[in-house]
Amino acid sequence: MPVDWTLLAPEAALGPHRLAGRLQGLIEEGRLAPGERIPAERELAERLRISRASVREALRELELRGLVNRKPGRGTIVTGTTRPDLHPRQLGDMNDAARLVHEVMDLRSAVEPPVAARAAVRATESDLQQLAALLSQAELERDRENLAALIELDGAFHVAVARAAHNPMLTRLLEATNEWVGPSRDPQYQTTERLVASLRAHRRILAALIGHDSDAAAQAMADHLSEVQGMIIDTLGRGVHDPAEPS
Repeated sequence: MPVDWTLLAPEAALGPHRLAGRLQGLIEEGRLAPGERIPAERELAERLRISRASVREALRELELRGLVNRKPGRGTIVTGTTRPDLHPRQLGDMNDAARLVHEVMDLRSAVEPPVAARAAVRATESDLQQLAALLSQAELERDRENLAALIELDGAFHVAVARAAHNPMLTRLLEATNEWVGPSRDPQYQTTERLVASLRAHRRILAALIGHDSDAAAQAMADHLSEVQGMIIDTLGRGVHDPAEPS
């Protein structure tokens, strides 16, 4: 029987964690089957009469639990199984490196999308030119297969987005975060696919900033970090347990 999403509205109104729990229940009951697509954020937010940010947070929580797979252009797909390395009850079984990567990506997902939204509203022409220059340089280094330079430019791009928000405290936060995110940028997680995907995502983020579209900027950043996390999870699942990879 198809899910009547409007019936979830009362629980969804209590917050993203309650919505995530209700969605998990539907998956475990088999009412949301593996391979089934959950409505897009905007559509689900309208049906539940809550913000897109709340929907996004709930879906991200399901992704962390390994219950859905979120990819740009494909939407949110139910996987139907909880991945051991992501299940909250089993975090204690993860080694220190794996746990650190997951904590770092959770931090980035909480901080960077709203920073990008502010940057979209406040960025000056000079800010946009600097971001474009960083992206152009990264593309050159990709062609040269200069991994070390790409990792450095990746971090510089994210800090430059924060600077474009013109709040010194946000810039300091991202600079500090940039030190902590080292494990998510370790070369061990690097693949050609990852590098190409990161540059493509950075182009989308920059396009949203140029258009001064705060919603698009936040979404582009959230999608980017979700894609990064998915690739890191896949790498860890193949048995790589020491930190590695750019964003």
